[in-house]
Amino acid sequence: MKNSIKDKNILLGVTGGIAAYKSCDLSRKLMKEGAKINVVMTENAEKFVTALTFQYLTGNKVHTNMYDESESKISHIELADTSDLIIICPATASFISKYANGVADNLLLNILLASKADVIVCPAMNVNMYENKIVQENIKKLIKVGVQIIEPEKGELACGWVGKGKLADIDLIIEIVKKKYQKKTLKNESVLITAGATREYLDPVRFISNPSSGIMGQALGSEFKKRGAKVDIVAGHTDVNLNLFDHYTKVDSADEMKKIISKKLKSYSIVIKAAAVGDFKFKNKNKNKIKKDISPIVIEMEKNIDVLKFIGSRKTKNQILIGFSAETEKILVNSKKKIENKNLDFIVANDISKNGSGFGSDSNFTYLINSKNEIKKLGLKSKKYIAEKIADEVEKIRQD
Repeated sequence: MKNSIKDKNILLGVTGGIAAYKSCDLSRKLMKEGAKINVVMTENAEKFVTALTFQYLTGNKVHTNMYDESESKISHIELADTSDLIIICPATASFISKYANGVADNLLLNILLASKADVIVCPAMNVNMYENKIVQENIKKLIKVGVQIIEPEKGELACGWVGKGKLADIDLIIEIVKKKYQKKTLKNESVLITAGATREYLDPVRFISNPSSGIMGQALGSEFKKRGAKVDIVAGHTDVNLNLFDHYTKVDSADEMKKIISKKLKSYSIVIKAAAVGDFKFKNKNKNKIKKDISPIVIEMEKNIDVLKFIGSRKTKNQILIGFSAETEKILVNSKKKIENKNLDFIVANDISKNGSGFGSDSNFTYLINSKNEIKKLGLKSKKYIAEKIADEVEKIRQD
């Protein structure tokens, strides 16, 4: 997929807060994504970071003066007209209040009032200032007129206080900017993603499971949502937040997962089974905790429902079904068998014997194998990257 912000003209407005230095990293990463960056600094911002720093980073002149005699054109009008997006990072309480009330006493505020470009504001300040009713009312004013606010994080602040006021993570800001320009290529799709690890209980406190964290499921959900799809999640145990998607259902066992999926299976155009579902369960589940002094203990197990095979047996004509496999040997041979046996369009084969690959990790060593026996070796990549490639493959299937 083409970079969504490549060649976009982004104006980065920097105001006078301690987090101003983080805008240097933001400008660098935006340029790495292919954006063209112009920086406008307020007078107070220059007390934290020099204009020369941004000039070296962006290769462009940094604008600070409303009445720059070296400019042949009216600078605030020129910058307002040529910007596709304006990002204020960081945005102080004072700047937010002025902007919300139409005050234009510096170059950056004049540009904002003269521009029709989209605006993103990233507040960063003391927690008490952020929670102040006046500041909150001014933030609401900006939201009401279409300004996007990226809320600050909770954490230890430069002033020594702990609370909400820390500038949002730069990578999160980048993702939100990219999402703004992401083409909604899958807007007509309804996607079901399974994630995390199932748990099979022996008694109320003991179970067998696996180390799956849900990172892959979360990455898939975020990528498909960015491309416009409606995303529902059914997940076992996870270490990630899945509440941001259209609908999230939490389950424990494989049987519960199968039951939830079967209710609405036909309503989804794409099903991605990324959950690590246990292959076995206990034949008998004890209602009460088994006491450790009971001896001997005999535990019988039996095969679990194969959730992916169940979905494949009920797959409709236009549904796309994607499976995952986690293998330590014969990666391609074992994964190819599952494509036919489980009626898959393609499978994501993960070699979990590699260092840095597997459950709980941010990366996997991956192959994509389709039903035509075509193989793409992705190698060791982040799960975010793998999610992008899976979405690309889905788009290709829809185009064929």
